[in-house]
Amino acid sequence: MRSLVRLLFWGILPLLLFFSYTYSQGTGIPPNESRTLGKHLPHIELMDSYGNTFDIYELKGKPIILSPIYTHCSSACPIITDSLKKAISQLGKPGKDFWVISFSFDPKDTVKDIRKFQEEHHIDGIGWKVVIAKDKENLFRLVDAIDFRFMTLENRDFIHPNLLVVISPDMRVKKYLYGVVFSHQDLKKAMGKESILEIARPYVFFVGLLGFVSTSLYILLKIFKR
Repeated sequence: MRSLVRLLFWGILPLLLFFSYTYSQGTGIPPNESRTLGKHLPHIELMDSYGNTFDIYELKGKPIILSPIYTHCSSACPIITDSLKKAISQLGKPGKDFWVISFSFDPKDTVKDIRKFQEEHHIDGIGWKVVIAKDKENLFRLVDAIDFRFMTLENRDFIHPNLLVVISPDMRVKKYLYGVVFSHQDLKKAMGKESILEIARPYVFFVGLLGFVSTSLYILLKIFKR
């Protein structure tokens, strides 16, 4: 009996750890990292809070911290932005050492909306840019490239995962950070070299599922043998 309990515990534990991990990501469906990590971003036309249009590849050469938000969000987005502001103050200077982009995935947000968001959060708009996509085509090209999936509610709020995306200097999707509060250690590590555990993270769910299924089959076989 003890052996069965032990096997069940070790079979279910990885799956529980996975669900605990995904819970912190927010209410939306998390990105499929195996689909995006290491892939180059496409050329995307963005518009900043001053009405200037630019290609995201103009920022090539420095890491980019990408923060998906929408301007009238009253919960996660302001918390993420304020946490990011505190964290990067210990990392270096935006625009010199890295770029930060808060981009609105709300197709109805305007330059006026992102300018207001920028001012409310005391963002400089230079090294840290608040942007919208030039048009819907560019918006969905960007959210598809990072596999950021969201759902629009009737009150124009959104169900979405809470995360940051780190883009490497050569414009590849490098790392996802999940949650609403981030430390400078999190970001420093994300912009550095990846460990073996970080590379394996996308496969944690499948390992946990395999363990759960194997344990379940073993228990069933034990029961039937009786």
